[in-house]
Amino acid sequence: MPNINLIAQKREEKARLERTIRRLFFLMSGLFMAAIILFTVLSAQWFRIKADVNEMNEELVKLQPKVDKIKFIEARTRELKPKIQLYSSAREHTLKWYNYLQIVAHCLPQQAWLTRVSTQQVATSATADSGPPPSAKVSISGVTMNQQLVGETMLRLNSYGAAIESVELSYTRPGTQGATPVIEFEVATGLKDVPAYFDGRPPRPVNTAQGETNETQKKT
Repeated sequence: MPNINLIAQKREEKARLERTIRRLFFLMSGLFMAAIILFTVLSAQWFRIKADVNEMNEELVKLQPKVDKIKFIEARTRELKPKIQLYSSAREHTLKWYNYLQIVAHCLPQQAWLTRVSTQQVATSATADSGPPPSAKVSISGVTMNQQLVGETMLRLNSYGAAIESVELSYTRPGTQGATPVIEFEVATGLKDVPAYFDGRPPRPVNTAQGETNETQKKT
């Protein structure tokens, strides 16, 4: 009887060991399959990323000439920017003086003629590196047939207060043009925000108070 019980125990132990081995086999097989699947997925991801990188590198090679061209244009723009600013400043400055001369021409009545226009700096202490440019003072010399026309000229200049300030009569005196008696005069005017010389810096905007001057600016 003891031998029979020992044989039964050994068979039961053997069966339990076989079940454990089968469980371990299935577990290892599952882990191996999971590792294969994970390796496959990661390999696919790696190949896809590598393909994307190669495609981007090809695109960069194709775009490199355009990038070089953009860099060249940016360098040329930086190089030409001071010249463009200088040109724009000179153009704006010239147009403002043209605007002023148009105002003066409009303010001259019939039988009044200009003989000379000169400018001088009002503030001599300002420099190109310290503050705004000196304001301009313009002396207008001419001849008329009588004193009344001189006063009319000054009244018309005063009407352009947005661009012209401090209209002052310097002198009037009798003179002759050939055998014709005339009145010689000189009127000093101050200009708002228009420098008497060009220093490369854009002057501040000047607005005129007359519609005709605005039309002249639009035409220019």
